[in-house]
Amino acid sequence: MAKKKNSEKWTGLPVSKIFNGISSFYKDFSNENLPKIILAVLIVIFIGGGLVFLVESGTNGEFSRYIDSLWWSAVTITTVGYGDMAPASNTGRLVAVMMMFGGIALTSIFSGTIASIFVDRKIQEGRGLQEVNLRNHTIICGWNRNAIGIIESFSVLSKDRKTTLCLINEMDAEEYQMLRVKHSELDIKFVKGDFSSEKILRRASASNAKAAIFIPDTSGSNTLDNADERTILGVLAIKSLNSEIITCAEVLKGENEGHLKRANVDSIIVNGEFSGFLLSNASVSQGIPRFVKEMLSMESEKSIHQVSIPAGFVGKTFMELSEYFLKNKRGIAIGIISEEKKMSLDDMLSDDSSSIDAFIKRKFMEAEIDIGEQQEQGLDIMISPSPDYNIKDTDSLFILGTEQKA
Repeated sequence: MAKKKNSEKWTGLPVSKIFNGISSFYKDFSNENLPKIILAVLIVIFIGGGLVFLVESGTNGEFSRYIDSLWWSAVTITTVGYGDMAPASNTGRLVAVMMMFGGIALTSIFSGTIASIFVDRKIQEGRGLQEVNLRNHTIICGWNRNAIGIIESFSVLSKDRKTTLCLINEMDAEEYQMLRVKHSELDIKFVKGDFSSEKILRRASASNAKAAIFIPDTSGSNTLDNADERTILGVLAIKSLNSEIITCAEVLKGENEGHLKRANVDSIIVNGEFSGFLLSNASVSQGIPRFVKEMLSMESEKSIHQVSIPAGFVGKTFMELSEYFLKNKRGIAIGIISEEKKMSLDDMLSDDSSSIDAFIKRKFMEAEIDIGEQQEQGLDIMISPSPDYNIKDTDSLFILGTEQKA
């Protein structure tokens, strides 16, 4: 179960982000010999200005000061040509002509170099080889055929705000570009490489991310044979860079779940964990698989949501809170997630023998989930709690209905 990250974490002016950007640009400029080009331009300006000053200062009052000659030299070499000053002697005009042609060459080289740097950075970004400077974004580590569903779910959840995602995998650049075009409502970045590498994670600004999702990776030459091992290594790597990041991971083998728990993963999903139950019930209780599918579908108008407790309901009972949601047509309250309350599995379920309660209890028993392990995380889930349960200020509510702000 995901822990609550400190919402009061300092998010002041991105000074480090600006500094890193300047440093990155300076490195690119140095690699393209741009400092040498700038130095050549300055040398030509000072020499040209000095020559014109020597030739014109005695007869042309416009060049009586060296600073004025430098101004004219800079205007001439950049081909701006204000026309406020002009040499009068033939020698001065000859110097001016040489500076004009030299200026055309130097400024062309200068502007072309800058343009090539930006174009190259854009190309590198499209290939996933460029460092991304992000904050409060979500990282998706790994890629497989089910990853599209994650992207589409974020598209639904983002609503009016533009969610920023950073993908770390080894997909082709063309596939990434198609994904960006298809989901233009999302701000999707891409870093190509192994997500278990700290170097790659730093390139994805993992230290500033708010959440990370790990899925079995089949991108590039990766296979499912060692997918769980790479997920465990990736979790350990990202936790070493950002201890407060919320982590969610999918594993293929149930025996690897314990390793992820020891790595302090907040939410763990075992691939195919509920497939057997849903498939077997499809033949005898067709309503349960359909209900579960409707409850978990992002497209459903009455899917499951976690919402904050409405103001004024702290200290009141679960029954009163349920009646409020029903009366206002906001949905059906089905459970509570609490940061303090510690309850057993039997306490979490109601006394009746409904198929939903039976399903939940059976899956807890089959998965051998230890409630004590959730106590270590400081979170308890109470499905259909007692009607007289008192709502606390640390509680949140699960509802079946349309998500709204409480």
